[in-house]
Amino acid sequence: MLSEGAAAPAVELPAYVDGERRRVDLGDYLGEGIVVLAFYPADFNPACTMQESDLGDLDLFTMQKDVSVFGVSPDSTYSHEAFADRYGLHVPLLSDREGQAAEAYGVATENGVGERLIRRAVFVVDHRGTVQYAQAADDLEAPLDVAPVKAAVGDIGGDDTALERYRVGHDHYAEGREAFRAAMADYEDREWMDARSGFEDAEPAFTAAADHFDTAVRFAETADFETVVDRAEEKADTLAHAASWLADSADALASGRGKRGAQYREDAQRLLDAATDLPEPPESGAFRLTADGVALGDSVVVDPDDEGYDWRADDAGDVDTGLGVDDADLDAAVAGDADDYERSDEPDTVEGDLEMDLDAVDAADADGEDDRAEESGVEGDTVEGDLEMDLDAVEAAEQADDAASGESDGSTDGPSGAGDSDADSVYRGGSTGGRETPAEPDSGAEPGDEQTDDGEPNEAGETSMEELDLADPTEGDGEDEEEDERANWDIPGR
Repeated sequence: MLSEGAAAPAVELPAYVDGERRRVDLGDYLGEGIVVLAFYPADFNPACTMQESDLGDLDLFTMQKDVSVFGVSPDSTYSHEAFADRYGLHVPLLSDREGQAAEAYGVATENGVGERLIRRAVFVVDHRGTVQYAQAADDLEAPLDVAPVKAAVGDIGGDDTALERYRVGHDHYAEGREAFRAAMADYEDREWMDARSGFEDAEPAFTAAADHFDTAVRFAETADFETVVDRAEEKADTLAHAASWLADSADALASGRGKRGAQYREDAQRLLDAATDLPEPPESGAFRLTADGVALGDSVVVDPDDEGYDWRADDAGDVDTGLGVDDADLDAAVAGDADDYERSDEPDTVEGDLEMDLDAVDAADADGEDDRAEESGVEGDTVEGDLEMDLDAVEAAEQADDAASGESDGSTDGPSGAGDSDADSVYRGGSTGGRETPAEPDSGAEPGDEQTDDGEPNEAGETSMEELDLADPTEGDGEDEEEDERANWDIPGR
């Protein structure tokens, strides 16, 4: 089995992680943080009960940002899925079907009939990729003892790693501070949209800084340096939350919700006041790594009694606390008239002019309708009177106009004669009762002859149109035929 002090080998295996199947390369984790590797013989092995599995306690390590935990067995990823679902496990489960990882860590074994098995074993690897704890059990049914694992994880430290994490965290902090200050300037100038964008940029930068400071605290071995980093994490986390509140405030003010914007501003101000009481995180150059741990420069003074510190940047004076200044002009710009402003949890409402007397409005509408009715002589929304037209009289007037125009231009025959006007008037009208339609031409008539109703031309040279009978020519006949047909049907039972 791989012994303590050895370099942990990196292997790549299929795995079931967070509800999905994918490949995991341990090389991505070794050397970055602490790795706990737990080998076990099989899913649902005799060490598991109905209530819990032998890997359940390892879930506690998954809540630490600087610790990665993996379970390894020869089962498939599908078996891992059922195993994780049964016991509610969040530990990534690696599938070592070919025994690659078991061989690399020296925990492969066989039973009496030659079947390949994996011994129960746990390895704790530090942030440098070195095995700091290794323990194996010959009894496959023995449950995992997590107490020595927790102790091994707690004992791992390294000022070199802590200092490196602090440097990365401070870079994120400087990025967030720059965005925050620009956003505060836009906020004071009432450039709400620019301010909101700046605060939204500052928040994730401060959050990333707090995460790296937290990891640095975890690895720090020098007490004074740990105190500085712990306070730096607290300030970064406080400013991240303040940036979130101020982004909400700027957004509310941009949309005209002044009361809500002022409330968000008050919430943010309490966080800014707390951040002002915390010293600014020192530059990375204020620390150096020595054989005895992290040495603090003269600009950093730690008070062991209150677990605080003071940082004098370049010995030029106090730390910059501009991020937490309570600017009276800014408050006035946010809250409007500060003397009249009172905080309230009630939602933004609009009062006064929008409260209308609906009875008065209805009465005014009724008066207006009466006035319009008197002017038009028409009641309600209906139109009567003039739209009821005598279509026969209209058609007669059109025929008289056509006859007059025909006499004026001398056109009495042909396609543009009175006959066409009559025909057009029939098609334009809605009803055909009592009106005439062009007669079918007589096969014996000459093209220029004009005929009356009896086929003879009239005295005016106009053709009289036959009356159009729109009655169904088959009406009655079809019923007789149906009766005759039904009489001939061969209906069963009759």
